[in-house]
Amino acid sequence: MPDPLNSSELRRAENFLCRLAQAEMFAEEISNLTSGERVAKNSPLKWLNPFIDRDNILRVGGRLSNAPLTTETKHPLVLSAKHPLSALLASHYHLKLLHAGPQLMLATLRQKYWILGGRNLVKSVFHHCHTCFKSKPTLVQQSTADLPASRVSPTRPFSVCGVDYCGPFFIKSPVKKRGPTKAYVAIFVCFSTKAVHIELVSDLSTPAFLAALRRLVARRGKISELNSDNATAFKGASNALHRIYRMLKVDEDERRLIFDWCADNEIRWKFIPPRAPHFGGLWEAAVKSAKLHMLKTIGNVNISYENMLTLLAQVEMCLNSRPLTPMPQDPSDLEVLTPGHFLIGENMQSVPEVDLTRTAENRLDHWELTQKRFQVIWSRWYPEYLQQLQSRATKGCNPPVRIEEGRIVIIKEDNVPSAKWPLGKITKLHPGKDGVVRVVTLRTASAKEVVRAVSKIALLPVLSQSSSIE
Repeated sequence: MPDPLNSSELRRAENFLCRLAQAEMFAEEISNLTSGERVAKNSPLKWLNPFIDRDNILRVGGRLSNAPLTTETKHPLVLSAKHPLSALLASHYHLKLLHAGPQLMLATLRQKYWILGGRNLVKSVFHHCHTCFKSKPTLVQQSTADLPASRVSPTRPFSVCGVDYCGPFFIKSPVKKRGPTKAYVAIFVCFSTKAVHIELVSDLSTPAFLAALRRLVARRGKISELNSDNATAFKGASNALHRIYRMLKVDEDERRLIFDWCADNEIRWKFIPPRAPHFGGLWEAAVKSAKLHMLKTIGNVNISYENMLTLLAQVEMCLNSRPLTPMPQDPSDLEVLTPGHFLIGENMQSVPEVDLTRTAENRLDHWELTQKRFQVIWSRWYPEYLQQLQSRATKGCNPPVRIEEGRIVIIKEDNVPSAKWPLGKITKLHPGKDGVVRVVTLRTASAKEVVRAVSKIALLPVLSQSSSIE
């Protein structure tokens, strides 16, 4: 077995590699200095006052010759960031300094090496280090997608809507000395008018959900499309909502019961991608507003079933009285448009009109007046409400991020440190109508395929030869 290399041998090998790198990148400068001339005016070394030492190594002359420092620190050897040796040295010091940041890497390197373009080199090595990236991954942020047709098409209220659950809430039992029972609230939101319909659900069973859906259809009319969170989102929310996950994804009989009922009533059910609540921002905002009203009203107090129904009806009225457009400044302007206008023809909290029951019928045409009123309401829907949805948020105007199949990514997991987020490989892209990929299918280490929104993944940096870290 050969003897290990000693320090002098390692130093000679290092000097030999540095001379080769300098000969490749600074051949003209070395030739000028060897012949006793100064470096050319267009040379990147003209500001460093370079010289060649007794080992034929190009070093920085600089202005620190009188400083109480070592010779290597006062006159570091010159390298170019474009040479692979510089990238290897930067990678070595990055690992030696326990994955240090760019500032510490550059300061340590300059004690021995003066790398032209070294600041950009150490930043590149740092940002391409997988370990450093995993500790603080950068999630993908795509531009905001166009609104779906159901959001920008004038349709009957609740023809297309979304549903979400909130709770549990505790209902006081009518029987004395019996503990309160759990109940949940199902919130349905109309896509075109933002109108809200709230139903109290006794439990998380399939019959209870179908009963709430039947009451919605009975009061608001038939539904053509129903949107909801993906069932795995319920699974990850809490143990109490695990039954929703079983109902929609695991228990085939229970799921078939719901889907068959929806099919018989010509209802299409669409799920948003798993763990992507921002895809259902419309109903998430309604849930937040409803919970805010309820928690401020009842707090932690248990109320009876009848009082809970009354409270939910009043919360529904408040949500349907919210302005869809900014409040007019001119007192002579029309009243502000609300979801209630599309449900009953006026604001649900407006002052009652004058009683016209004693007015002669030949002076009123009730049908024509009713039709005209609703036509006026819908004529205001486009210029006042729909135009507000035109602009995107500032963060939604980013140029699209290019995502390719086969790319290795980090999958964000809730309540898990970023350094322990699992890896996955993109197996399928799901581009939108505008061609921007916002949903992907991933294969994890357990050979399981999952669907995730791109906002839940971070593209692992692709290592190049010049920035590879062993």
